[in-house]
Amino acid sequence: MNDNDLRDLFAAFAILKMDWSSADKDAEHADTCYVIADAMLKARCPPTIKEVGIVAIKKRRATNK
Repeated sequence: MNDNDLRDLFAAFAILKMDWSSADKDAEHADTCYVIADAMLKARCPPTIKEVGIVAIKKRRATNK
């Protein structure tokens, strides 16, 4: 499943949770669903943290020569 499919799926889930009592704001609700879907995609793939300092030092493997 690619990111566009996942975005549409997340938007569909957001649609289910929306309050649709005001029919005059359908376009606004649809835009809000995709804003929520974009936020869900961003939360799904947090940025990687670059390791610095002692954490970045890796142990050397013993080699048989």
